Amino acid sequence: MNVTEMHIAVQQGVDKIHSLQADMLLSEEIDIELNKNMSRFINTKYGKNNMYQKGFEESQKRIDDLRTLVTEYEASVTFKEVLQEGRIFVDTFQLPFNYMYLVNQSSRLWIDRCKPMTYELENPVDVAFFTLNLNSFVSNNAAGDSTAFIESIIMQEDIDDGASTVASIWTPTIAASYPTDIEAIKQDIINNPGDGFDIYWEQYSTLTYPGNFIVVVNTELYPWFNADSSMSAQTQAVGQGAGSAPDAYSPALLMDSAYSEKRVPGAASTRLMAGNRFSQQDDIFTLLKDPFNSTKHTAPLTTIRGQAIDVYTSDIFIIDTVKITYIRRPNEISLSLGVDCELPDHAHQEIVSMAVSSILEEISDPRYKTAVGEVSRNE
Repeated sequence: MNVTEMHIAVQQGVDKIHSLQADMLLSEEIDIELNKNMSRFINTKYGKNNMYQKGFEESQKRIDDLRTLVTEYEASVTFKEVLQEGRIFVDTFQLPFNYMYLVNQSSRLWIDRCKPMTYELENPVDVAFFTLNLNSFVSNNAAGDSTAFIESIIMQEDIDDGASTVASIWTPTIAASYPTDIEAIKQDIINNPGDGFDIYWEQYSTLTYPGNFIVVVNTELYPWFNADSSMSAQTQAVGQGAGSAPDAYSPALLMDSAYSEKRVPGAASTRLMAGNRFSQQDDIFTLLKDPFNSTKHTAPLTTIRGQAIDVYTSDIFIIDTVKITYIRRPNEISLSLGVDCELPDHAHQEIVSMAVSSILEEISDPRYKTAVGEVSRNE
């Protein structure tokens, strides 16, 4: 089902035939119910709070229910602290912005034949980038109807000077309209950046800007890229509105570090891949003191806090990157933006049935018990 078909199915499930009993349901309200029950569906299938008491990957049905949300992500760690001088070190891995549930984790590490290793702290590398808020950019540059969209995005040295240097950030390779094709346009922008640009959606290394493109600029190719308006006119991004004069949108221009300092080996070493071993926060210090259960290069100990995984190492190995497999947070279903449900097709009817049950309960309809019975059969 696409989002339109899901809305029709919800309306048909809630409304008695030709009775117009629930004809006042707004599309935004149906979106809320669908998203709420999509989250319930994910939580039920991931955990064991279901009639079969089976969690994720304990049956083929559970695997297929969530397979479209299973994602791999690998990124560099940053140095956090020395926990025990010369013995135990802590590095930090930032979880991705759309992280929901962890499936497994592993580390790429350096080791030198189990000998104590020296390390150097690698200085942060400055990254020139700016953020482009998709919703704001579209509202500033689209002509205002459903068939008009941005023809291109350029970076201009001085928006007040039409003769100034211009660089193309993105030129469309597909024909699309707004808002129905917003997801296709988003992917087209990411896949087809202009020369000297790399474009990411919401996250690049440790930089996270939800709802924004992160446009990384090659300052060797564009030395005029300038975030300091006191030096000269501030660089701006410009959208070419379809059927209208170009409108300017001035994003936040930033120069920042994509990561903090990192430990690198002081001498030649071998890189290995090892599965991480999770520890509870109240057990970690006991495990680190136990020679049989302490962190080791074959199974580094980790803990989780906030939006980060802390990896504990000894003096014989150094973590390079951490790779996780996780269940990501799906995009919210939206009729107005044309965003479909990202779960597998077979799950759509289950989510619709759950949404219908939820709506009937909220309007105290006597058909609620019947709807709940239908939902239970989906298991």
